[in-house]
Amino acid sequence: MSKRIDLTGQQFGELTAIKESPERLYNEVAWICKCSCGNETTATRGQLLRGAKKSCGCLRKRTPSNALDLTGRKFGKLTVVERAGKTKNDNALWLCRCECGKTTKANATSLRRGDTTSCGCSKDSQIKNARKTLIEDKSVEGVQVPLLTKKVRSDSKTGHKGVTKRKRRGKDYYEASITVKGKRKYLGTFKDLQDAIAARKQAESEYHEPYIKALKEQGETKWTSKK
Repeated sequence: MSKRIDLTGQQFGELTAIKESPERLYNEVAWICKCSCGNETTATRGQLLRGAKKSCGCLRKRTPSNALDLTGRKFGKLTVVERAGKTKNDNALWLCRCECGKTTKANATSLRRGDTTSCGCSKDSQIKNARKTLIEDKSVEGVQVPLLTKKVRSDSKTGHKGVTKRKRRGKDYYEASITVKGKRKYLGTFKDLQDAIAARKQAESEYHEPYIKALKEQGETKWTSKK
């Protein structure tokens, strides 16, 4: 049997042990404690001795005296206005005003690391510019060439673009197709996956390669003209 340890009057962080609780907590001997803020709380003997519990919970709600004050600091397009509480992980949250006029909340870590630099408007601008580049600089005869060489989707059941697995009367079949100038072109249905893949690759050479080659030549012409 373990020896009783009298913690009466001992201090553990903000807590002072008053008396042993008549009820156990987490199947351990527990103590009723008085917190420096005036509240009472119950903690297990192990929590107190290990330093796992140092207050009634009020410490989490306080802003440490040495906490970094970000008020007025600028991070990208954001200017920190004021403290705005905490995250679920106890990270400081800050209310920020973006150059676009909107406000947003961000945690201190993401601001300081440069992970958050706007209310989200920068991402919208980046997407808009990417679309503009795709249409103006990466297109040939209205065909957006980078889309022709996109990787196969992760949810593809065949692992190959333009080849779809179908089931008819309990048997597997493979349907091949290709999109040309926004229109889907059916290439056939095959019993063997490799035959469907071969049909798709042949169609890529016939319908996609000319545009890919033209864009490459177009880029080389622009580069030469700038020299």
